[in-house]
Amino acid sequence: MKHQLTISRSALIAAVSMMTFLSGCATGLDMSSLSFRNRSHDDELASTDDIKGPLERILPIGAEGSSRGSRGGYAFSERNPEYQRAMKLHDEGEFSKAESAFKKLAKANKDNALHEDSMFMLAECQFQQKRYPQAQDSYDELLNAYPSTRHTTQATQRLFQIGRYWLDFEEIVTPNEIQQVDFEQPGKQHALSTTEETAQKKSQRPLSQRYALVPNLGDRSRPYFDTEGRAIEALRSVWLKDPTGPLADDALMMTGSYYLRQGDYVEADRFFTLIRDEYPDSPHFRNAYVFGSHAKLVSYQGPEYDGQQLLAARDLKESTLRIFNDFPERNMVKEELRMIYEEEAHKEWERALFWEKKRNSKAVQIQCREILRRYPTSEAADKARQKLAELGEVVQSPKQEFSLPSIPKPSIPRPFSQDRIEEAKPIEKESTSPFGPSEPQWEASPNSESETKSGGSWLPWKWRQEPKALPEENQNSEKLVPNFESAPESEEDEFIRQLL
Repeated sequence: MKHQLTISRSALIAAVSMMTFLSGCATGLDMSSLSFRNRSHDDELASTDDIKGPLERILPIGAEGSSRGSRGGYAFSERNPEYQRAMKLHDEGEFSKAESAFKKLAKANKDNALHEDSMFMLAECQFQQKRYPQAQDSYDELLNAYPSTRHTTQATQRLFQIGRYWLDFEEIVTPNEIQQVDFEQPGKQHALSTTEETAQKKSQRPLSQRYALVPNLGDRSRPYFDTEGRAIEALRSVWLKDPTGPLADDALMMTGSYYLRQGDYVEADRFFTLIRDEYPDSPHFRNAYVFGSHAKLVSYQGPEYDGQQLLAARDLKESTLRIFNDFPERNMVKEELRMIYEEEAHKEWERALFWEKKRNSKAVQIQCREILRRYPTSEAADKARQKLAELGEVVQSPKQEFSLPSIPKPSIPRPFSQDRIEEAKPIEKESTSPFGPSEPQWEASPNSESETKSGGSWLPWKWRQEPKALPEENQNSEKLVPNFESAPESEEDEFIRQLL
């Protein structure tokens, strides 16, 4: 009976599954509807299940295929009559009429290939009419709605052109523009020698391009407000939406160059760091090291402020010399390293002067010795020697290399010192033990403290080494166990107790 119930239950499950499959129900065996069940909206946006690679972007999915952002094959768009008429208007140069046609198609279709292609062509029509603000919005909307669109490369190329046009400079920063750092006026100098020339060119622009809050009413190729801010936003879409694309590192380098020209060295260094960390094969890799270390060095505010930027610049310049053997800026990097060495010593000397104002001569001596140890050949080291001489401390002649001072010997005698072993004498030369000759037993020298009965544990009073083989246990024999409770209470005994 039980066997028959099992067979009938299996047959019932198979029949229900077959009926569900033949009826084409969206539920049942199709689990796609459960893909985002019990997920919040943020989890759905953060999911990478529907992100496709470069090859999947260009392959047709099929007329009946479906995926997030591309339902229906790409050939479906080309077979659509309205799409064909809009493309014909675009090819004939009627970009305004084509824009209206593609906008109508984009509104009528959602979440399919026709909608995706219509959005891209809508942005293309706006770009051809030099309505760059509207084109930027359309490209961003396309990349946000379809992260794996097949138009990613073309869209990011257009955004790069828009950002470059709005920033109004064609080339990124070159190493020839770098200006030598002057520590006499830290925090007040420019990183580039072309800063004044750039400022002069900017002063000749319209007010709407110089000030973010002044509206632009005459040039439709530029946004109404904040042209440079919109340009940085366009470049951000390039490296953020297509990080593996051919223009990602160029967009990062151009953004870093913009902030370097503007004098925002902390923000410029952030973009140079991204290139160093994420794009080791980029042609801008070496310049990211050179510009990044220079930006850190220029952002240093002087010895009265925090020196983390100075130390970070030193480490990055040392890495530059180790990674790149031969490059035109090598001598400049070496010279800046020497200047950093002098500035670090000067920063330590400022601390010594601080303690001198506090009338703390001991702290002044410690700080001066630290300068001599770490920066023996610097100008601050000469001042430190003079200051120590004024305080009555004899200072040796300067050396090129300083080593750490040797560790002093402890005042408590070591229990296993060689002099104690040489002073000791053997108790007996021969042994009558049934186990054969044993190891020599030693007695403390007459100069040591009084002897204490022990089983071989207390040194240096008596050291006895137990035989290798133990005799049979005798109930009447007395076991020699070190008595830790009755140990001599002295400084030397306590030291030995800790060792044991």
